[in-house]
Amino acid sequence: MIRRTFPCLIVIACAGIVLTGCTPTFTIEEIKEMRPARPAELDKLNMFAGEWVSTGEATMTGLDEVLKSTGTTESTWGCDGWCLVERSTMNMGELGGMTGLGVWTWDAKAKKYRSSWADDWGTTGRATAKYDDETRTWTMKAKGTGPMGKSVGKGTATFVGDDTVEWTWTEWDSLHLMKVFEGKGTSKRK
Repeated sequence: MIRRTFPCLIVIACAGIVLTGCTPTFTIEEIKEMRPARPAELDKLNMFAGEWVSTGEATMTGLDEVLKSTGTTESTWGCDGWCLVERSTMNMGELGGMTGLGVWTWDAKAKKYRSSWADDWGTTGRATAKYDDETRTWTMKAKGTGPMGKSVGKGTATFVGDDTVEWTWTEWDSLHLMKVFEGKGTSKRK
C-alpha cells in the first residue's frame, strides 16, 4: 500500500510546486487595465430601452381558443451599461398573469447577442440573437424549460420606426416534433 501511495503523493506535491511557482502576480493597476472596453455592439440594444406597452395573440397546444394578451415591459441598462435588463408583466386573459425578467448582453468571444429569461410560471431559457440593420429585425433562437417541459423556440422583433416593434414567437417541444406555442403582437414605446 505504501508503494502505491508514495508515488501519488510525490506527483501531487510536484504538481503543487509547479502550479504555485507558475502563478503570475499582478498589481491592482495591472488588473484594472485588464478590464475590456464596453463593446460598441451593446449600443444596438438601445432600441429596446424604455417602457413598452404590448398587445398580442397566441395559440397553445391543448387549447382551442386564441389567447389575447396585454402587457408592459420596462428595459433599463444594468452593470454599468454591459447588459439590458427587462422586467415584464403580462395578462393572458383567462389564463391569468405572468411576470418575467430578461437580461440581454453581447458575447464578444462568440460574436453573438445572448439573453436569459425567467418568469413566475417557472420558465427559464437562454437565447442567442442577430440583428439585421437593413430590415431592422432581430432574429432569436432559444432553448428553455417551462410548464410543458423542455422546448426550443425562435422569433423575430422588427422595428417599424423607433417606437413600434412587431414581434413573433414560435416554440416546439425539445425534439421539434410538436408546436406548443405560436404568438405575434405589437409593442409600442410609452
